[in-house]
Formats: sequence, structure tokens, C-alpha cells
Amino acid sequence: MLVLLLLNLRIFSQESEDEIYSLSQSISFGWSNPISLTRSILDPVQQEKIGFLIDYQLYNNDKNFYRAHVKFSPSYSKPTFTLNNFLISFHKGKQIIQKDNFKFGHGLGPYFKCNIYRNQQSSGTQVFWSSDYFGFGAEYFIFLDYKIKENLYFNFLLNINFGLHQYYDATIVNGINSQEYWGLKTANQQLISLSLKKQL
Repeated sequence: MLVLLLLNLRIFSQESEDEIYSLSQSISFGWSNPISLTRSILDPVQQEKIGFLIDYQLYNNDKNFYRAHVKFSPSYSKPTFTLNNFLISFHKGKQIIQKDNFKFGHGLGPYFKCNIYRNQQSSGTQVFWSSDYFGFGAEYFIFLDYKIKENLYFNFLLNINFGLHQYYDATIVNGINSQEYWGLKTANQQLISLSLKKQL
């Protein structure tokens, strides 16, 4: 809702007492997991399939920007709908190089991740949402934009993150993992992302 609101507002900021300039924005939609999708094709047991991303950027000048990033891999195995590797992150980024049709830059910020589940509703039962495999930490990203036409770019993202994550041991009792742990790990199931970026 916040993104939709921002897309429909013209935002102004004061750089100095005498100068006010309009902030520019961009939004991206794309494919969040080309590497893990390839692995899932070779491993039919793996639940994660195609992944999606939504990325919003707010530029306060030609080089610096703030970024909100969401990605997830939906799947359905009756009766449960799952958003695997749901990850939301917020970054401060900077464009380093702009040459011809290419833009290159990087950024850093916090992230939060989990898996989200929703059971199918049936007669006389209540629908429940649940989640597990939580994690949070810091995420560093590198981006490369290639200009396709005016205000439209092909976007390549590389995300590297590290933080405190929930996981379980390999022992399963009655179909349930027996012991929960928290430890420092990476969350790079969606290491590389590809998208189309529209400058607004």
C-alpha cells in the first residue's frame, strides 16, 4: 500500500533554503531465483519453484537512493499455500558508474526473512496463517542496469546477506523437526535476480 501511495504522489524535498527539487522513483518486477529454480527442476522433491520480486527505489539525487525490496517463491501442495523464502529488505544505495546505456552501483541495509503458510479453507474450519524459518541481518547488493529504451531498464541484482537465522536439526519425530536452533547463516536462496525496471 505504501508503494502504491508513493507511486501516485509527487514528492518534493528541500536541498537548500533556496532550491527544491523533485525526487525520482523506479519500480521493478522480475524473477528472483534463476539458480534455485534450475536446481528444483533437477530435484522434484524441492518445493521451491519460480520466484518473484518487487523492488521500489526512491532517488534523492542522480546517484543516491533508498530501496525497498520484496521477494518470494510461491508454491501450493494441497491443502497448503506457501510463500517460500519470503524476504523483505530496506537499503541505502549509490550509483557508482554510468556509461552509455549502463548503470552500476551497490548498497547495504537490513533484511527480514521467513516462510509463510496458509491452509486451504474447508467447511467448518478456520483458515490459519503461520510462519517459520525466521531470519534477520544485513544485506549487501550490487546492481547493473541496462537501458532498453527511455525510462525502461533490464536490471541484474546480486544479493549477499548474513544474519541470525532459525533452523532445525535433521532428526524428525512424528513428521516434526525435533529441535530448534538459532545461528549465524546466509540466506542466499535468491542470490541472483533479474527484472525489468521502469523509471517513473
